[in-house]
Amino acid sequence: MPLFEEEFTVSAAPEAVWDFLLDPQRVAPCLPGCESVEIEDATTYRVRLTVKVGFLSTTQNLKVEIVESERPRHLVSLARGEDRKLASQVEVKNTLDLAPATASGTLVRYRSEVRVLGRLGSVGDAVMKVKARQLAGDFAAKVRAAIERPA
Repeated sequence: MPLFEEEFTVSAAPEAVWDFLLDPQRVAPCLPGCESVEIEDATTYRVRLTVKVGFLSTTQNLKVEIVESERPRHLVSLARGEDRKLASQVEVKNTLDLAPATASGTLVRYRSEVRVLGRLGSVGDAVMKVKARQLAGDFAAKVRAAIERPA
């Protein structure tokens, strides 16, 4: 199961970063390839993502559930989805930890354990890791820009 870990710093207090990351409407534009977000309830969302991985383009309809939450420090979510066209399934366990980095900054650490089955899984770990690193960098830059943008 591929494991991806990243961290970045945002110039905002942990509470402000937490509020941003738990607001699906605000965080959706930061998710690379996100086409739509539907809120089912306070801990469950449906997300539609389209991403090109290697030579394949996949559209995943994900159900995301928050399974652990310790405001404003720790969050665990599980996402499951499928692309029927590619006969592929994706399962992702995301762990998010926030910690004060400076007087007014927050260190955001996240870890994603990804399981990919079907045709998409045939792309290989090396290609997946390169793509995941690129998507993580895009996400971090967009979150930082959205939170740090003057109101």
